This record gives sequence, structure tokens and C-alpha cells, in this order.
Amino acid sequence: MGFVADEHVPSAVINALRSKGYNVLHAPEVYAQGDDDPELLQNCAKDGRVLLTNDRDFVRLADEKEHSGVIIYTDQKRPPREVLRAVIRIDDAYSGNLKNRTVWLGGWV
Repeated sequence: MGFVADEHVPSAVINALRSKGYNVLHAPEVYAQGDDDPELLQNCAKDGRVLLTNDRDFVRLADEKEHSGVIIYTDQKRPPREVLRAVIRIDDAYSGNLKNRTVWLGGWV
């Protein structure tokens, strides 16, 4: 499963995922600076990547648009190892297919 981590995801989380072999792009490094949320979700869908975010606005957007999946968490202080463990569990449970699914990470920690 490939990811795009939005600007709200700390680099420690990105590095933890990469250390376990996940292909993670950081949105500000890959997409145009200032992309708004709908554009970011559309770019992720076009590239077949799941969006990892702390931004609750994506819950509404994910209900309105086709996408490759959204994993959302709201606890900014959640340790990277917990995020990693939850992502691994989500990946296993959905066999990497999160198309048009919004998954709250907190239930998987």
C-alpha cells in the first residue's frame, strides 16, 4: 500500500512507515505547494495512494469524492510506533485495498 502523508503528519511517522517498507510520499514535497484538500485527495486517487492525515476535513471530502483511501488520526501526540502498528493492522485487515474507505486509526492501535 502506497501513502501520501499530508502536511500535518510528523516526519517521525513518515520515517517509521518507511522503515517498515511502506512507500510514503510527503505531500508538500510531491504536490504543488498550497494544494487545497480536494486537490490533494484527487491527486492521491490519481496516483493510487492512500492519504494519511490528521485533518478532519478529509472525512467530509472522502464522503463526497472517489479516492484510494483515507486513514485519519486526531491525536497529534500519538507516538510514531503506535501509528505504524495501526497502519500495519489496517493494511492486513483490508489487504491493502482501502478504495473509498475512511478508516479512523485510533480503533486499530
